[in-house]
Amino acid sequence: MDKWIVLSSSIFLIGGISWFFFGKKDKSESSDVEEFSGEERVELNITGMHCAGCAAGIEGTIRSLPGVKSAQVNFATSKGVFVIDPKKVTREQIVQKIKELGYDAAPDIESLEKKS
Repeated sequence: MDKWIVLSSSIFLIGGISWFFFGKKDKSESSDVEEFSGEERVELNITGMHCAGCAAGIEGTIRSLPGVKSAQVNFATSKGVFVIDPKKVTREQIVQKIKELGYDAAPDIESLEKKS
């Protein structure tokens, strides 16, 4: 009897974990630039980071720009995702600020590879 309880509980947990990781994803995750309610989502590839501290520095600097609603930089994936008010700040201004910090940024990886 105990084996059946453990088996059914395990199946239930595996189903829940599978749904969490592989369930239906929001379509908004697939686009690199989106506009919604006056905001724009900008995704950039960033090169030159050597540690998570580099990512945190970029994140903090970009977040301090006027018109930046949120900034997330991931060292492991070399990507930055920024939600901005396009009336106050542009993608080009964000790229320029990242370059001022000593890193390189571009919307697609091909642009970064051509510069190398």
